[in-house]
Parts: sequence; C-alpha cells; structure tokens
Amino acid sequence: MAARLTVYFTSDTHGYLYPNNFCDQQPRPMGLLSMRFPKDGNTLVIDGGDTIQGSPLTYYCYGHHLPLPVADALNQRQYDFVTLGNHDFNNGYGALKDYLTRLNAQCLCANVEDQTAGLPILPYAVRTMENGLRVGLIGIVTHWVKLWEKPENLTHFVLTDPVEAVRPLAEKLRSQVDVLIGVYHGGLEKDLHTGALLSETDENEGCRLCEQFPFDLLLTGHQHIALANETYAGTHVVQTPCNAAAYVKVEMDEQGRFHSQLMTPPDRAELTPEQEKLWQDTNLWLDRPIGRLSRAIWPEDKLTMALHSSPIADFFNQVQLEASGADISCTALPNSLRGFDSAVTVRDVVASYVYSNTLVVLEVTGAVLRRALEQCASYFDVKPDGSLGISQSFLLPKEAHFNYDYFRGIAYAFDLSKPVGSRVCELTFHGRAVRDEDSFTLCMSNYRATGAGDFPDYAVCRRVREIQTEISELILDYFSAHHYVEVSETPSYRVLLP
Repeated sequence: MAARLTVYFTSDTHGYLYPNNFCDQQPRPMGLLSMRFPKDGNTLVIDGGDTIQGSPLTYYCYGHHLPLPVADALNQRQYDFVTLGNHDFNNGYGALKDYLTRLNAQCLCANVEDQTAGLPILPYAVRTMENGLRVGLIGIVTHWVKLWEKPENLTHFVLTDPVEAVRPLAEKLRSQVDVLIGVYHGGLEKDLHTGALLSETDENEGCRLCEQFPFDLLLTGHQHIALANETYAGTHVVQTPCNAAAYVKVEMDEQGRFHSQLMTPPDRAELTPEQEKLWQDTNLWLDRPIGRLSRAIWPEDKLTMALHSSPIADFFNQVQLEASGADISCTALPNSLRGFDSAVTVRDVVASYVYSNTLVVLEVTGAVLRRALEQCASYFDVKPDGSLGISQSFLLPKEAHFNYDYFRGIAYAFDLSKPVGSRVCELTFHGRAVRDEDSFTLCMSNYRATGAGDFPDYAVCRRVREIQTEISELILDYFSAHHYVEVSETPSYRVLLP
C-alpha cells in the first residue's frame, strides 16, 4: 500500500452549529460552523450521527416550523458520508427525511431499514480515492434506539443487531478494498488498554466490532468521549466529545499506519446573512422572559449536588409531579447545564433540561424503589482514607452523572458507612416507612423508564401512562401556569457520611 488517506470525523454535534453553547452569547471554541476541513481527492469528511437534535437551536427550529440548517452546514463543509444516531429519530420520520434528502453526503446505516424506501440510506459504500486507494465504509447505530425511541417514530423502520448486520458486509468488502472503515454510532464497552469490561449491556459494542471484524479504522460516537490515536484488537479507534466541541483528524501514511488527533475549532465562524439572522432570532427567543423564581438556582459541582440535593432537580421533579399526578418523581441532571436566574427566560429552561425526553409513569413496589435508591447511592465512593469521591462506574467509560437520580415525594437517607447495596437506611412516604410490598406511581423520563443507567427493574414495571410532551416543554408550560415559583429550601434526602 503506497497511498495516503485523510479523514475528518465529527459526531454527536447535536445541532450545535454556532461557536456558542447557548448558556449565554459569549463565543466559545466549538460549533460546526467554526470547523474547516481542507479537502482534496484523498480526503473524506464523515459524521457519526446525533446531528439534528439536542440544542436550543434545533428546539427553536422545530418549534417554529423553520427549516433546520444542519444539512446546509454539512453540505458547505463537503461531507461525504454520515450515519444515523439514536437521537436523529427523535422528531419523527418527516424530520429525518427532510435532513437526509437535503444532504449531499451519503447516509450509511447497515442495521436500519426504511420499509417505505423513502430515505436515501445504504448499508455500505466503496469509494476509490484520487490516488487509487479503495476505501470501504459501513455505517451502524446502537440498536438501543428501539428501547428509547417513541414507537410512532420507528413505525417505518426495522432495526437489527449491529454486529449481525456488519458480519456479511465485512466479509464481502474486505477482499474488495484496501481500507475498511466502520462508522458506528455507539461506544466502547471495554477499557482499551486492559480489555476489562466496563459495561454489562450491549448498548455499546465498539470493542466487539474490533474483535470480530477486520476494520482498519472504527469511528465511534454516542458516549461523547474525547478519544484519538488509540488502538484496540488491531483497529485504530477514535471518538469525539459532544456538541461540536472538537473533531478528529485521522491520517493514514503510505505504510498504512494510522495517526489521529483531536482538533478544537476556533471561537469564531464566518456566517452567511441567513445564518446570522437565525442566530439573532434564536437569541431573541431564548432571552424572552417567562416567569420568576423566589431565588436563582445555579448548578454546583456534581458531588456537592449529589450529597446535599439540587434545587434545580427538585424543581424539575415539581414540574413532573404536577404534569403526571404521580405519587413520586425522579429526575437527573445533565453533565452540563446552565441553571436558572430568578427572572427566568426560555434560555434557562432549554439550556438546563437539555434532553428530548418525555414522561412515563410506572407502577413500582417499595422493593423496586429501594433497589433504585441503592443504585443511586452507589454514586458515592468512600476511599480508604475516608475521603469521598464519585464512583468509577459513573465516570468510565464516560462521565454519566445523569444516571444519579434525585427523588421527590419520598424522604430517604443514605448511610455511606455501609457497603454498596445496603446504604438506604431510611425510606418513608408521607411519614410512613415504605414496605417492600407497597405500591406507588413513579414518574420519570422515558429514557430512565427503559432501565437505562443500571435501573433494570423499571423496564419490567407496568406503565400506567405516558405523557408525550417533552419535559422541557412541560417546564415552559409550568411557568405559563405559575408565573411565580417558590424554590424549595428543604431537601428530601440526607447523606450520612462515614
């Protein structure tokens, strides 16, 4: 092999086009519009999915029935290939069709079949570069889409197991190409250096793909890990952080060796008049006042909030309880959030509850509730010297602070002097001790209701009802009904230190 190849890779950009995180209007080194990919006949530009959902910009465009500018941004940067992410299904078939039909790049996703044949999705592609190098590419997405997505958004699709979808294609392509690339919207289930298993589920199967198939390069996503210049089972592996905070440049030399590095975009972008107008209109909408809180509630560091409770999480639970009528509510906070000023704006809401989740009400027993709380209590790691930290299970393979839940409607306590699994020392409902056989209605996000985040009991609980309005919209509606909201000063739980 005596030919070079350059690949630029983005993933999980989530509609973050501008050099800004929408928490304010200050420029930051991020955003798809800030990225530039020098292109020649031996260069490929590829995206790994979760592209059309997840930012206040996409929320604004969908809510105001405006054309989503994501496809245009990718076209301007001459993307060659994309795959689908789990969140790309969130706004239904029509939104996905609009994105893909406006896109010049080819969408590859071997384990997604559109039964209407209306979407331009292929399982794989072969590209012969200007220097004669034959490159094969296979796209795939985590099959956990089926667990998370609203059924109506998957009506036209058949999703199959990623590994089994790749199997015949990898065997077919290996003899036809010089380089085989996997574009996987999924992550890594093992430690790349030790091979130690980090997750018992098959949500992420990147290492399994490397072990079973002759990929030269695996472009991964979904976990939002900043990862470059790593190798597993002979495959070069990369991944990007979320929200267009970085991209990866991969270069293959004439000996077929791969080298990659994470690249940070500048904090500025050259905008077209249309892009500038959309930016101004979005910010006007974001800064629209919608209500007041009795005091501002800003995020603190993750461990402090988990130890002493978060008034932001408590407020989210307050909204969920009113919307659902459930006995109890639980919610989590994203890894990064803005918080609320006392004079609340739309920006406070959509930059604090950043997910496209809807609400599910489950019927749970006291035993299920206790096991869920024990899982939350495992967030705390008591070190040999008595100091307190965050458990590695919430930090690896990626930071997952969003899997620590805050509850409202019950009073409870964790005793960190006890071993993991035996830390719930108090649990009451309306002042009465909760028994294992007691029954309650518990509302939570549709994500958590699938059992995601190591809450498997939820997946088999009876669904009492589902509220299909997105939670961020429920929060906006709450301020329409309650222009002034008193912030609770009393936490619903205690953490007893060892």
